[in-house]
Amino acid sequence: MKLKRDSFLAIVLEIFIVIIGITIAFWLSNWGERSKEISMGDEFVRTMINDLESDSAAFVYQIANIEENLERVEAFMEICRNKDYGNDSIQWYVGNFMNRNNWLINSNTYEILKSGGKLDIITDFDVRSDISFFYRIRTFQTDRILEISQNYIDEHMDPYLTKNTDYFIARAPNTKFVQDLEFQNLLGRWRDLKEEKLDIYSRTLEDINTLVPRLKAYLE
Repeated sequence: MKLKRDSFLAIVLEIFIVIIGITIAFWLSNWGERSKEISMGDEFVRTMINDLESDSAAFVYQIANIEENLERVEAFMEICRNKDYGNDSIQWYVGNFMNRNNWLINSNTYEILKSGGKLDIITDFDVRSDISFFYRIRTFQTDRILEISQNYIDEHMDPYLTKNTDYFIARAPNTKFVQDLEFQNLLGRWRDLKEEKLDIYSRTLEDINTLVPRLKAYLE
């Protein structure tokens, strides 16, 4: 009887040891996979930092160009308001006010994580939320202002300028072109779009300059 009981206890002990072994192996496997994911998440964050730093440099350049372009447009509009149509600078302003300043945020790294359902490999919830906010909101805004500006150019500004091509090729252009109220209204709308783009680009740059140090701190 004692032998049977000892055999039973031995079997139970063996089963218990097997279960513990399987549990430990399973836990180690999960821990290994999670460690691998966290390491992968860190690599994605490093790539994201590089993307954002490149975007930051581009937005600094774009913002400077937009500010310069706005100064030109304002000066041109002042000439029109003062009806100073004999001004020697008019032809230069006409040739330069349509400077186009565009930049799209590089969101490839974020989209890879998002589409693969892997955003949670960035373990800090607040950092993850800041990343999602930046790419969802700022990418939409920069894409949208570009789309609006391009539509305005295609549907209004280019057709008007094409209609007045003679102004650009004439040796002594007739300033009647810039005296047209339709053109002055188009110019005003172009300025408004530039101001809106400047606001979006400036806020985007501020967010990048806030987000990059947070990502670097996350990696430390």
